[in-house]
Amino acid sequence: MSDYIYFSFDLLALTSCIYAYKYMDKNFKWFLPFLIFVVIYEFVNMYNWMLLHNSNAWCNNLEGILELTLYGLFIASLHKKKAYRNRVYMVTLAGALLSLIDIVFIQGFWKLATIAMLIQNSILVVLVCIYFYSLFNDDDENLNLITHPPFLVATGILFTSLGCFFYYATFSYMIYRNNYHFYILAKVLPSISSLIFNSLLTFAFICFARAKKAL
Repeated sequence: MSDYIYFSFDLLALTSCIYAYKYMDKNFKWFLPFLIFVVIYEFVNMYNWMLLHNSNAWCNNLEGILELTLYGLFIASLHKKKAYRNRVYMVTLAGALLSLIDIVFIQGFWKLATIAMLIQNSILVVLVCIYFYSLFNDDDENLNLITHPPFLVATGILFTSLGCFFYYATFSYMIYRNNYHFYILAKVLPSISSLIFNSLLTFAFICFARAKKAL
């Protein structure tokens, strides 16, 4: 039942993105194909159509690299200074390469690459926090963070990255200790953070549409 609830929020984010697509800034338009991919990906996973070697860990590993790359490029686009954008590109690329090394040579392609997941989410948390620091030092007095789409999306990335970091940081402990109750608690956090992310995405897209229509 919970899977259908999470999936409905994916659909909500996609629907709002389609509605606001023509009003969005250029660096937001990639969310449309990305959300289409997410909806398809989550749908096939709900019915275990991606199982290979009795696991869908392989596609989770690849999805993690994709999200790190796209979110990293998005956060870079929010900065005005080219030098800083280049640093974000380098950090994102380094995270993707380290993830590939873990997947291919350390933990294995068919197993959940928890080390890679921790690297990816750590990088995203740091990048978002640095963006927040630069945003809070902005001299624009007319900036309303509550309806500022970049801030809303970055906040969503922060929530989902923190939730996933906690889950993957404790994954090995849960597996080896066979602590089912702790597994439920840990699993809830990334799920709730995903709901928050999709809710903030939906609100950000609506803010784009409202702002452009008001002009």
